[in-house]
Amino acid sequence: MIEKYRDVLIIHEGDVAYAVSCDSTGAIGEKENDVLKVDAEVVGRAAIKVALSELLCVGAWPIAISDALSNEMNPTGIKIIDGIKKELTENEIYDVVLTGSTEENFPSTMTGVGVTAIGRAAEEELKVRKAKVGMEVGLIGYPRVGQEVLYCHDVLSLKDYVKIFRCNEIAEAIPVGSKGIKHELDVLKLSSGLEFLKEYKSDLDDEKSGGPSTCCIVVYKEDDRQIVENLVDKPFIRLGRLS
Repeated sequence: MIEKYRDVLIIHEGDVAYAVSCDSTGAIGEKENDVLKVDAEVVGRAAIKVALSELLCVGAWPIAISDALSNEMNPTGIKIIDGIKKELTENEIYDVVLTGSTEENFPSTMTGVGVTAIGRAAEEELKVRKAKVGMEVGLIGYPRVGQEVLYCHDVLSLKDYVKIFRCNEIAEAIPVGSKGIKHELDVLKLSSGLEFLKEYKSDLDDEKSGGPSTCCIVVYKEDDRQIVENLVDKPFIRLGRLS
């Protein structure tokens, strides 16, 4: 059976499940018409972080990655792929098969990257539909986008998402992307069939883009709040609870 769960496709095969996630970036890089100028290696790191955060948050460990680059291999593709490989190695994500494609027929003046990632999990270890009545909802990290991502120290790294993956006290986790915190809370309500009782202050911009998964919504039992709050060295905000 294949189902779409939030932004992830999950393929159920007996007692094993495979999760498929993707991400794309455009106009970010070193090329003439890129809007945000950054090193192409950074583009590779950011693209793979988003796709892998989606896998890790549903409890799936990465096994394969495909990168579709709308640019030439040399030099842009080499730098992007190098960023992908470094991000994997630095976070001890090994034995991942990498494939991809580049654009060699026409010159490009803007950077474009598409990434698809595949992960595997034991069926019972999936962090899917585990939210229950009475559980608390929190936010780890802070929503950042554009230049903020490069200079702010409160954004989640891939290493943080690996910790979220390994934290048994977290029942469910949802990376916050371009649609913002409020949208992801609505997604949580829909997938869980529960109501969300808001308890956070209005100074948190819940409609701001979370950029490349700079923060993550987590669901946990009240008794486990201290463990979740101290999981990573990033801000923690209690958002509310499920009812």
